[in-house]
Amino acid sequence: MKGFRFAIGLITVFLLFYILKLGKDLLLPFVYALFIWYLVNILTYAFSTIRYRSFKIPRAICFIFSVATILGIGGLVVQIISTNISNIASGSVIYREKVGAIVSRLFTLANVEEPESLSTLLQDLDLSRMMSEVALGLTSIAGSTGLILIYLMFLFLEQKSFSNKLQNLSRNPEQLENIRRIIKKIQSDVRLYLGIKTFTSALTGILSYVIMVGINLEFASFWAMLIFLLNYIPSIGSILATIFPSLLALMQFDLTAPFFVVAIGITSLQFLIGNFLEPRLMGNSLNLSPLVILLSLTFWGTMWGIPGAFLCVPFMVILMIVLSHFEATQPIAVMMSRGGNVTKS
Repeated sequence: MKGFRFAIGLITVFLLFYILKLGKDLLLPFVYALFIWYLVNILTYAFSTIRYRSFKIPRAICFIFSVATILGIGGLVVQIISTNISNIASGSVIYREKVGAIVSRLFTLANVEEPESLSTLLQDLDLSRMMSEVALGLTSIAGSTGLILIYLMFLFLEQKSFSNKLQNLSRNPEQLENIRRIIKKIQSDVRLYLGIKTFTSALTGILSYVIMVGINLEFASFWAMLIFLLNYIPSIGSILATIFPSLLALMQFDLTAPFFVVAIGITSLQFLIGNFLEPRLMGNSLNLSPLVILLSLTFWGTMWGIPGAFLCVPFMVILMIVLSHFEATQPIAVMMSRGGNVTKS
């Protein structure tokens, strides 16, 4: 009997993975809509806490402010990226030749023969193709705007009746309280993660922008925006956010002081904020094992590409909280946790 249950569970998991991969084009617009819906609710809650004596902002006004804020930030991101992509792509051949010349010179100075594989790799370094893929990603999101807006509309309509549905979900007060506790814990942890991650990513991006503007690095606003966005991707994001502007600094300034200012400055920022400030702010709230985060990044990145990489941590936070509230799945939650301690509240 146990073997039969295990087989059924295994088949269900494989079917779920297959549906996630096959239905990517249909599911991603819904995930985008769900993410925007959640951000609107977070901002609405944040605006509603602003008070001056007995006056507080009406919830409807808070909602309008939230939507306007997200639209403004989203528009700014798209404008900065779209403005700079074509310029970076057009200069990609010159940049590649500069990097090749610098690498060859370094091998000559070291009196070492340049590996043929490295020369091939540098020839394949096509910034134009990379920027085209970024542009294609933006285009695909823009193409799904209509579907995303429809999903958003229905999510906000459903939100009004969600409390009543939850109330009628179970007649058992203890079970109902357990469901409410799970939802509250998910909201609290995901809100905390997104809030702290947004703050630290924005701080990294702003300070990096100051460094890049200080040495007149080309496309500084674009790289600062890219650093801000890439920092949402665990581990790999911060590495890429350091490599890209450093490479451009190498192409623009050669092996001179400005290159080292950018490379060392941004690397130091990533190290200090990522290893000291962010863990201090997070505390023990994000109780996920680093190995689990890495595996989640690999899985969701394979399944859904860049969007999956951005969403992998919130997905795992939600999964671990849900698993921790059921006796049968609690051992899995313990294995997913950082130190083996899983709290239900």
